[in-house]
Amino acid sequence: MTLLTTHNPIRPLPEQTAKELMRMFIDQDTDALLVGACLALLAQRAPEAQELHAFAEALLEVAVPFAKPTLPVLDTCGTGGDGAGTANLSTLAALFLASLGVPIVKHGNRAATSVCGSADLLEGLGYDLTRGPEQLHADLATKGFAFLFAPAYHPLLGRLKEIRSRLGIPTVFNLLGPLLNPARPEFQVLGVAREDLVLPMAAALAGQGVRRAFVIHGKDAEGRGMDEASIEGPTSVVEVRDGSVFTKQVLVPRELGIPVPARGALAVTDRSEALAVAKALTLGDSHPGFRPAVADAVALQAGLGLVLHRGLSLDGLGSAYLEGRQALTVGFRLPLPEAVNA
Repeated sequence: MTLLTTHNPIRPLPEQTAKELMRMFIDQDTDALLVGACLALLAQRAPEAQELHAFAEALLEVAVPFAKPTLPVLDTCGTGGDGAGTANLSTLAALFLASLGVPIVKHGNRAATSVCGSADLLEGLGYDLTRGPEQLHADLATKGFAFLFAPAYHPLLGRLKEIRSRLGIPTVFNLLGPLLNPARPEFQVLGVAREDLVLPMAAALAGQGVRRAFVIHGKDAEGRGMDEASIEGPTSVVEVRDGSVFTKQVLVPRELGIPVPARGALAVTDRSEALAVAKALTLGDSHPGFRPAVADAVALQAGLGLVLHRGLSLDGLGSAYLEGRQALTVGFRLPLPEAVNA
């Protein structure tokens, strides 16, 4: 495994300048037209790692505090924006991992470009998004799972919603979500929808002091990018460990023993279908709504989390995937407050 550094011939903003710019964006007194113009200008090129890191750190400095958990926790938050319209693979993997004993603090939001965001799915499963930090720490201790609803911890970003909507283009804020978990997880599976941003996101994450993470980018059957590990095509994986970024590795589904899915087997058309698919997954393969391809995909995402949590090399992913896939044949109990499972 070779240590990597990233370089972009376009000169990035100095870190302190990037921080000051982000502070200007979230300042209530900053003119909205100026914010929009700056965001449009930044969108003309891909952001550098040090810019992503500086933007995220500026936002984390003003985030609502969440005490660092005593246990090393894992997050599965991705960038979104791939337009793949799949079931909530990362969120389902987070819930499944927690049921397997991996402590999870999931950071997420409602849908922006997808049909069902992580917050939408959890709410549909009966989860109360307004649970406060004390309740969430108790959830983590008893269930191994806590969900940090992004707007509750980053209220200053609310003023930018209309500005971003009026621009009508992706901005740097479409990338920052996975870097903004106030719990500062030690482990992370971070999906990136754009292949050219895998290394910058990995380097930004490395700068945050994460113990170990996999930054991933998959390809679907048509070669389109996904912010998930793919069971249809190859997945690029860049490991981050103790402040360093390592050589990209490529996963091939058939080499992991994953069957080729039928076309559209992972797709959902709306929130109600996403919720139905999620519920069926928890009930095992005897349920008529159980989708084997969704189980394969969730087991793959979860396998990456197990490798991180257990301190294994990526060579152990095949066994971790198989372990998860076998467990999903009987389903799993949602690691959520008792009222949800009642």
